[in-house]
Amino acid sequence: MATDVLELETETPQIEITDELRAEVLDRIIVARVGLLLRHPFFGNMATRLIIKEASDWCPTAATDGRHLFYSVPFFAKMTNKEIEFVIAHEILHCVFDHMTRREDRDPQIHNIAADYIVNNTLVRDSIGTKPKDIPIFQDFKYDGQTSEEIYEKLYEKYDQEDLEKLGQLLDEHIDWDKDSQDKDAKGKAPGKGKGKQPGYSKDELRKIRDEIKESMMAAAQAAGAGKVPGEIERMIKELTEPKMNWRDILRQQIQSTIKN
Repeated sequence: MATDVLELETETPQIEITDELRAEVLDRIIVARVGLLLRHPFFGNMATRLIIKEASDWCPTAATDGRHLFYSVPFFAKMTNKEIEFVIAHEILHCVFDHMTRREDRDPQIHNIAADYIVNNTLVRDSIGTKPKDIPIFQDFKYDGQTSEEIYEKLYEKYDQEDLEKLGQLLDEHIDWDKDSQDKDAKGKAPGKGKGKQPGYSKDELRKIRDEIKESMMAAAQAAGAGKVPGEIERMIKELTEPKMNWRDILRQQIQSTIKN
């Protein structure tokens, strides 16, 4: 029987990762995904498009690259099925809202916190799964209706490093999309001997992933049906599918249809 030992970056005891524990956690992730399909079909359909992949060697919590759901066995082992639903939906919204590429030259930590406020507010508001009880996530409805960029500016101006740590804790690992990401661990450090690595992508591959997410999002929304998709996502899909016309063209058409001569 293969056995690994993973020490999480918290004050929790070491957890022995056995084959039995791996199988149990994988089964619970699959059950949670089915739960999302039944209760929240948009998230369930999006979840079925993610390849489930254990990443306990480099990921202490959960992460996504738009194609995979990376997870840590000890992290998920402590959660209920409903809490796992919340985490899976959390990863899905990071993909849908394109948080992976919107950081640009912003401070990584503050941008990740701003993105988590957006995602967690949506999930708590729409009762998607259950908020993990052991993690003080970043969630505050005072930021509801704002973009991650707007929240970032407020956090950047108001809080320093120590203050940010008091506000909450990131629920997942946000993959660094820079060219050296494949050589860093989840905290932006070079991995130690024997440890796994975050995935890394070229710009062309990243564009493909973004296109895949958009296609999956529209297909999942169609499969879920009207009223089963969060309002923010419905608006995004509307912007993607409705043709945009220049206001000058619209005005010209109106004038030409009214004044024949």
